[in-house]
Amino acid sequence: MLYTELSSATQKEALERFKAKGFPTNKWEEWKYASLKSWNEKDLDWTPASLHESSTASLQTQNGNTTFQGSLPAGVEFISFDAFLASNPALAAKWEQRLPILDQNSLYDLNTALVANTQVLWVKSGVSVDDAITHDFIVSASKASAIQSRLIVFLEADATLTLIERAFTKEGSAEVLSNFVQEIYVSEKANLTYVKEQDLAANTSHIDHTFITQLSDSQVDLFTFSLNAEYLRNNLHFYSDGEHVVSNLNGLYVPGENQLMDSHTVVDHRKPNSESNELYKGVLMGNATGVFNGKIFVRPDAQKTNAFQSCKNVLASTRATMNTKPQLEIWADDVKCSHGTTTGQLNEEALFYLRSRGISLANARTLLLLAFVQEVIDRVTHEETKLRLTDKIISKIQTSLAI
Repeated sequence: MLYTELSSATQKEALERFKAKGFPTNKWEEWKYASLKSWNEKDLDWTPASLHESSTASLQTQNGNTTFQGSLPAGVEFISFDAFLASNPALAAKWEQRLPILDQNSLYDLNTALVANTQVLWVKSGVSVDDAITHDFIVSASKASAIQSRLIVFLEADATLTLIERAFTKEGSAEVLSNFVQEIYVSEKANLTYVKEQDLAANTSHIDHTFITQLSDSQVDLFTFSLNAEYLRNNLHFYSDGEHVVSNLNGLYVPGENQLMDSHTVVDHRKPNSESNELYKGVLMGNATGVFNGKIFVRPDAQKTNAFQSCKNVLASTRATMNTKPQLEIWADDVKCSHGTTTGQLNEEALFYLRSRGISLANARTLLLLAFVQEVIDRVTHEETKLRLTDKIISKIQTSLAI
C-alpha cells in the first residue's frame, strides 16, 4: 500500500496524480521502449530505512537524505529548500511559475509526493569554487523499495562550480527503484561543469530527472556516463532562457547483458543567439537495450540559434537493440540546426588489421570500442574522474564481451 501520511496539499495532489497514472508503461509514447509496468505489481517499501554508509564525498545523498560533510567552500551555502526560498522572496514567485516539460512523467509527481528531504547547494554571486565538489549518491534497502531523492543546485551570477556525482548501490541491497529529481538554476555569466557517473547494481532501477535553467551568458558542460544498472533512464531538460547561452550535453552508455539504458533529452531554446551541442555515444553488448530520444525546440524569439545533435552507436552483439528518435521543432527562420543518428557494427577491416598484427579478437574489439567512446571521455577535464571512468569502461567492455 502506498504511503499516504503527507505533510502538504501539494504532496497530496501529486500523489493523486501518480495514483491515477501509475508507473510508465510501453503504451506511453515517451516510455515506449523503457516500460516500468512491472513496478505497478510489486509490494514496495515506500519509506526505506535511513542509510549511513561511509563516504569521503563532501555532498552525500543516502536513501534520499542529502547532507554536506566537512567545511563548505567560501561563498557556498547548503540549506533546506524552504529556508532558501525564505531568503529569496523574489525567486519564490518565479519558482512557482516554472514549467518543466514532464513528458507524461508520473515519476516526477511520485517524487514530489514522497520526497522527505530537499536541500539546496547555493553558490553565491561571483564565487568560483576552486575544487570540484563530489556527490556520492547511494541507495540500499532490505526489501524491494522505492527511494525518492531531490536536490536543488543554484548558481548566482558569475559563479563557477564543478560537481562530480557518483551513483551506486550499497553491496547486498535488495531490489531498488531510485527516483532522483534535480533542478539546477544557472544565473547570468555563471558556469557549471557537471559529471554524472552511474554505476549501480544489477537489481537497481535508477531514474534521473535533471532540469537545468540557464540565463544570459551562462555555460553548462554536462556529462552522463551510464555504466551499470538493470534499468537506467535519464530525463535531461535544458531551458535556454537568455541570450548567448552555451549548453553542452555529452553522454556515454555501455549497457551489457540484461541491462536497459535510456537517454531522453530536451533542449528548449527560448531566446536568441544561443548554442547547444549534444554528443551521445553508446556501446551495446549482450542482449542490451538502448534508447536515445533527443528533442530540440527553437521558439519564435530564438533567432540565430545554433543547435546540433549527434547520436552514434555500436552494436557489439547480434542480440543487442538500439532505438533512436532525434527530433527538431523550429519556429524561427534564422537558425542553424542539425541532428543525426547512426547505429552499426564494428568495422571488419579494422578488426582484420589488428588481428593480422597478432592482437587477439577480444583485445582487438576492446581497442576499437575504446577508440569509439574516447571522444566523449576526453572532453572531461577533471583528470581523476577521467582516469576512473576510463578504467571502469574498459573493465565493463572486457567483461561484457566475454559473455
